Amino acid sequence: MQPTVADVLALPVVQSGRPLVLAGVEHLHRPVRWVHVGELPDLATVLHGGELVLTTGVALPEPARELTRYVRTLAEAGACGLVIELGRRFSQVPASIVAAGRQHGLPVIALRRTVRFVSVTETVHALIVDAQHEALQLSERAHREFTRLSVAGASVQQILDLLAELAGVPAVLEDPSHRVVAYAAEPAQVADLLEGWEARSRLAGPTSSTGVVGPEGWLVTPAGPPHESWGRLVLPLAGDDARLRMLVERAADALAINRLLERDRAGLVQQAHRGLLTELTSSGASDVRGLRARVEGLGLPTSRQTFVAVAVHSPPAAPLEPIAAQERDRSLHAAVVAACTQAGLAAVGSPLGPGHVLLLAAVPAGRSTDRAVERFGAALRARLTASDWADEYAVGVGGETSRLEDAGACLREAGRVAELGVALRATRPREVYRSRDVRLRGLVALLGGDPRVLAFAEAELGRLLAHDAERGTDLVGTLAQYLASGGDKTAAARAANLSRPTLYARLATIERVLGVSLDDPDSALALRVALLVREVTGQARG
Repeated sequence: MQPTVADVLALPVVQSGRPLVLAGVEHLHRPVRWVHVGELPDLATVLHGGELVLTTGVALPEPARELTRYVRTLAEAGACGLVIELGRRFSQVPASIVAAGRQHGLPVIALRRTVRFVSVTETVHALIVDAQHEALQLSERAHREFTRLSVAGASVQQILDLLAELAGVPAVLEDPSHRVVAYAAEPAQVADLLEGWEARSRLAGPTSSTGVVGPEGWLVTPAGPPHESWGRLVLPLAGDDARLRMLVERAADALAINRLLERDRAGLVQQAHRGLLTELTSSGASDVRGLRARVEGLGLPTSRQTFVAVAVHSPPAAPLEPIAAQERDRSLHAAVVAACTQAGLAAVGSPLGPGHVLLLAAVPAGRSTDRAVERFGAALRARLTASDWADEYAVGVGGETSRLEDAGACLREAGRVAELGVALRATRPREVYRSRDVRLRGLVALLGGDPRVLAFAEAELGRLLAHDAERGTDLVGTLAQYLASGGDKTAAARAANLSRPTLYARLATIERVLGVSLDDPDSALALRVALLVREVTGQARG
C-alpha cells in the first residue's frame, strides 16, 4: 500500500526533525506518490499530483499574499503536503502559509530540527517502490484469480470470497433495493456488517463509478453497466485506497461475466433466499444476531414478528427433461412469489427440490397467522388456476415461532405436511394443510401406492371383504363405524342405525371371520390403518 503523509511523518528519519502539523491534519491520510525537494516559488508548475514537498523556504517571497498564492498553487497542482524546515529562512512558519493550508486543505508541517532531505527522499522512495511492486503483484494475482473464476463459471459467492480474501475486508453485493443478496465475511463480523444494512446503504447514497460514499466510508462500484446496473458491490469501511479500488473493479467485472452466464439460472435474490433456507433446514443457525441481520438484509422484518413456515409441493405427474423441469419449477416459484405479494405476506422463499417451494414468512405479532396463510393459499389457487396449472399441488404449513433460530424445524415440518397434503388432495382437499390435518391419514396417503402397504391392507381385511362379497353384507362398513367411534358400541350402534344386539352380533361375526379380538388395541389399530389404506387409495368406493 502506498505510504500516506501520516506514514511519512511517522518515519524515524522524519521524527528526528520533530515534525509539527500546523494545518490539514484531516488530510494526512492522502497517499504520497513522490517526495519533491524544491525552493522555487513557482514549484507547482513542475508537479504532477501526489507529491510531498520539502523546502527550507529560502527562496520563497516575502509578501503574505505571495506566500498564500504559493500554497494555493501547490494545492491546485495536487500536492499532498508541504513540509517546511525551520531555521534557514523562518523561525516559525508564517501565519499566511498556515491559513492558506487550512483554506485549501493542504497539510502544512514544520520541522523544528534540521533533517537531511536526501535521507527522507531515499527512505520514502524505497517505500513507494516497494508499494508499487506489491500493487503490481496483487494486480497480477487478482487478474489471474478472477479470470480463473470467470472461465470456470464460478458462483457469485466464490467471487465475493476471493474479493474479501484479497482485500482483507468484508465484501457485500446488494440489489437495486439495497437488499443483501450475497456477502463474504468472517462469522464474527456478520452481525455488525449486516445489521441495519438497508438504511445504512441508502444513507451512503448512489454511485455512478467506483468511489467512496457515505459517512462510513464505503468503497462502492456498480454491478453491471451504468445504464443498466443490477446492484452494487460494496467494501464497507474500506476507505479510499487504490489497491482496493482495483480489486473491487476486477470483482465487478467477474460478476458481470457471471451475470451473463447466470441469465438462465435463478436470480441473485433467489440465490440468497435459497442459501438461507438451505442453511436453516440443514443445520440451523448458531449465531442468532448474525442470522437476524442476514434475514433483515433480505428485506424480511424480524422485530416483533411471528415466523411461519410454508411449503408448496407439486410433484410432476411424469418424469420431465431437465430443462422442462427447471422451467416448471420457475413457473411454480413465480406463482408463489406473486401470491405472497397479492396476499401481503412478507416472506423469504425459494425452490428447494423438484416441484417444492419453501417459504419463511413473517407476520406482525398480534395478527392472525392462520388468516395470513389462508389468504396466501387462496391467492395461489387463483393464480395457478388462471395459468392452467394442471398438476396437483398442496400448501403445507409448519409450526410458527417468534424465535428465528427455531425456524429450521418449522420449515422441515412444513415440507413434510405439504408432501402429505398432495397425497390427501383427492379425498380431503383443503386450501392449506396443517399437521393436524394430515397426521396418520396423510402418512397412509403418502405410502398408499406402495405394494407392501396394499398387501398389508389385504392381509388385514381380505377375509372380511370376501365374506361380504359372498353374502352381500357390509361388515367392513360396520367395522369402520365401530373403530371411528373409538370402540364405543353404543355410539357405533346409533351411528349405524342398528340395535345394540344386532351390532354385537355383527362384531362377533367380524371377530370370527378375521380371527382377532376387537378389544385388542394392536388389532384395532392395524384394522384402522388397513381401512385408511382402502379409503385413500379409492378402494373403499369401489
